[in-house]
Amino acid sequence: MNFKTEIKEDIAILTVVASRLDASIAPELKKVVAGIVGDGTTRLVLDLEKVDFMDSSGLGAVISSFKLTGQKGEFVICNMSEAVAEIFSLTHMDRLFEIYPSVDEGYQKMCA
Repeated sequence: MNFKTEIKEDIAILTVVASRLDASIAPELKKVVAGIVGDGTTRLVLDLEKVDFMDSSGLGAVISSFKLTGQKGEFVICNMSEAVAEIFSLTHMDRLFEIYPSVDEGYQKMCA
């Protein structure tokens, strides 16, 4: 299992427990997020603390997950390593996503 999900109130905290978010697990990320959204939760905190490598497939899965939450949902990313943050910066995706240094900060933003 590459992901751990916790629902607090109406916010899903999805933790990637794999060290690589690449083509081998990207489809699973989309499937997990689709299940969360299908169950009615459209507010999601994506915790990338354990991820030290992400390729274009992983980035694409994150973007797809963001789109799945819809216009009425919220999607934030937390705990990026320097390597993953650099990918977001190089692709200008850091302008699209709300990024927080910790799950607590991302969660508190959604609760505000």
